[in-house]
Amino acid sequence: MSTIRKTIKRLKRRLLRKKSRPLLIGFVITTVFLSVILYSSVMPKYINPIAYRSLLDTIAVGESSGNYNAYFGQPANTSLKLTNMTIAEVLNWQTSYVQAGNASNAVGRYQIIQPTLEKLVKELRVHPSTRFNEALQDNMAITLMERRGSVDFAQNKISSEQFAANLAKEWAALPAVLGNTPTESFYAGDGLNQSQIPVESILNAVREFKNVAE
Repeated sequence: MSTIRKTIKRLKRRLLRKKSRPLLIGFVITTVFLSVILYSSVMPKYINPIAYRSLLDTIAVGESSGNYNAYFGQPANTSLKLTNMTIAEVLNWQTSYVQAGNASNAVGRYQIIQPTLEKLVKELRVHPSTRFNEALQDNMAITLMERRGSVDFAQNKISSEQFAANLAKEWAALPAVLGNTPTESFYAGDGLNQSQIPVESILNAVREFKNVAE
């Protein structure tokens, strides 16, 4: 960026020394071109959350049947209102649930386990008193997708298959897509997880995300 600014200043000094019309035109064109490059290099890489809807829904089908109050072993739960609980309460509940002998403490529509939830709370600077509601769960899932390459995929840096495979490492209900067993969960064989979504379904959702993101 400093190189671009120096180039613009150098051209400006030359223009002041030589009151030349051709140089003036060249200076204006060059300034506009370099400014566009400069702006593009510093502008945030932002994707409208609406673009993630197809992916959010597809992941949720496999992980929780779309239930924001689901928890490990109870995808149809309606008695425990996780969406009314604070983050602090959810984290405490997760600790107690595992201490009671359960194999996992995954919670919510996207089945977020305790270590991942703790990291998301720090990364997103979520106050412990914040409700673990629908909007927060969606936002956290989008953050996890960004970690797995959603922005790179939208910018054509990775393929749809690679992005889908990355998502399978985050959500065990998704198929691995790549490798020797593309239709199975990336975590198949651990005794807890298996793929719940066909390969073509996640690839369709991935492509729809990109179409909307563009």
